[in-house]
Amino acid sequence: MNRSLRGPQQICAARRLVWSLALLALPATSFAGVKVFDSPEHTLELGMRLQPRLEYEMVPTGPSSSDGRRDFLIRRARLKANGKMQGVVYGFEWKIDGTDQFGATPTAAVENAWFQYPLGKSGIEMRVGLYDQPFSRDRLTSDSRQLAVDRGAVSNVPDALGLADNAVGFHFYGKTKDSKLQYAVGMYDNRFILANRQDSPMFVGRVDLNLRSTKDVYQDAHFGEDRWISLGVNGSYQGSIENAAGLDDSTHQAAGVDGMMDIPFGKQRLFVRGEMNAIRTGLIGGNQENNTTVKMLEAGILFSQVFQPFIRFDQQRGDPWAGGRRDITYAGANFYQRGHSLKIQGDLRFQAGTPDPIDGMRLQAQMDF
Repeated sequence: MNRSLRGPQQICAARRLVWSLALLALPATSFAGVKVFDSPEHTLELGMRLQPRLEYEMVPTGPSSSDGRRDFLIRRARLKANGKMQGVVYGFEWKIDGTDQFGATPTAAVENAWFQYPLGKSGIEMRVGLYDQPFSRDRLTSDSRQLAVDRGAVSNVPDALGLADNAVGFHFYGKTKDSKLQYAVGMYDNRFILANRQDSPMFVGRVDLNLRSTKDVYQDAHFGEDRWISLGVNGSYQGSIENAAGLDDSTHQAAGVDGMMDIPFGKQRLFVRGEMNAIRTGLIGGNQENNTTVKMLEAGILFSQVFQPFIRFDQQRGDPWAGGRRDITYAGANFYQRGHSLKIQGDLRFQAGTPDPIDGMRLQAQMDF
């Protein structure tokens, strides 16, 4: 053994230990991506998201029977890039989701690909490409920033109309000087309807009112001492949807309202979020309407910027042929090591309104930057 190296080695080990303890003492704030290029005209930041998950759920196996199913999977694996180029903001995200997920066939695909630029000195900006449409706070809140392990029915039900997690189109975006009032309106392709059956695009719009902080308004759980109180309304319409014969057959309409509050009290933080969406599908030929209403309410208390138990209720009410009734309750907790950038979360699901018990649990670790 070379004893002459023991002193330097011990010093290096001590330094590593000190740095590790210092990192553990940092507040639970999220880390941004890694900046690889930064100049007045061009910037580039790279990031990654990884979500290993364990699921156990009861699944229907017949008219009055169900069975338990356990699944280990990589729910999401993402590579991200964003930055600015000559005054134009851009974002790009590449994904391979559902690796080793039961019944899934994972493929590589583009998740986000957009750029946004100002229209002269009007104060209005235009975004074009593939991204989240301005509808539903639950949908606009990233899956990596949710209290529950994943999104719920309040955004998944409108998803069936084409208000999906990302669509191709464009919108105009504007805000007041203090960013308290923000709005967006645009047109998008419906990813669930064949192109030759939709002569008209989806029209989608949203207005947000932020009474306190205006940063990170689409996020469950904030850290620090700032206060958030936000309200939003949105709507969507698509007409002239054709049937196989090429005749106008149906229209899709949706409207919703949502709100979020996250405020400190003592050494804790109280988070509350609610949302309600009403969906209508009109069948022109049969003179029939399918109506569905979905609601969501969730709350959590953040202790010491680290531990956050929560509860969430999702409720669906609709015509029997439009999905009928479902009541879903989630109860769980988040353990934040570096805010949303490094956390462990889990929840239990209890569902009513279905003939068979399909309850379950989810446990997920996340690294996101």
